[in-house]
Amino acid sequence: MDYRTLLLAPLAALVLSVSATTPLRLPSGWLEHNTFLFSEATLSASKGYEIGIDPASDAAGSPSLTVRFVTPTKPWVVDMGAAHQLLSGYAGQRLRLSGQLRADAVKGWAGLFLGRGAWGQLDRIVAAGPGAEALLPAGTAVAPDGDWHEVSVVFDVPADAAQTILGLALVGEGQVWARNLQFQVVGAEVPTTPTTIGVDLQSARRADAEHMAQMAKKPPSPLLNAALD
Repeated sequence: MDYRTLLLAPLAALVLSVSATTPLRLPSGWLEHNTFLFSEATLSASKGYEIGIDPASDAAGSPSLTVRFVTPTKPWVVDMGAAHQLLSGYAGQRLRLSGQLRADAVKGWAGLFLGRGAWGQLDRIVAAGPGAEALLPAGTAVAPDGDWHEVSVVFDVPADAAQTILGLALVGEGQVWARNLQFQVVGAEVPTTPTTIGVDLQSARRADAEHMAQMAKKPPSPLLNAALD
């Protein structure tokens, strides 16, 4: 698909399909980023967020994309859920992602984001490793008052950027919805967004250091299932 044909067209009008990896219906062309809680007792992982089309809006014939917090992961990992796309062909251009957003009970950050993209970028951000600050895309938050608001984010794609990332994100708890999304190439008269996604990387790194210190104090653990049965 040539995503440049989406200029000035609602992204929400993309053909929808059912995703087998989420309980919500994820729009075709969109990707899910999720954090996971791993249980050592059951050796299983549960998702931190539900991401996709809100079933109530779908039934009403006016689909809204939503990201909803379900369960925390671990204190040394950034909890972030996002519906996003990686686009090509926009190097050196000024782009705008806009739409109507509403958020409720948010404890963290919720809004639209747009920036230089790469595969695995959001995974590297939530890991809060060295250099994660440079990976944060521009972002505009929506007020968590339960009302619909017009929100937009504008970003200058570097001339050497192979990809652009954009989407809807929720950092922390709560729920956010988006509808009537539009993606445009804009002129120099439109100011860029000076803020980034609201991620507390320093707190995540402190929690990670404390976790590693605790792990270092644990007694030796045995090899499990040496018989491979």
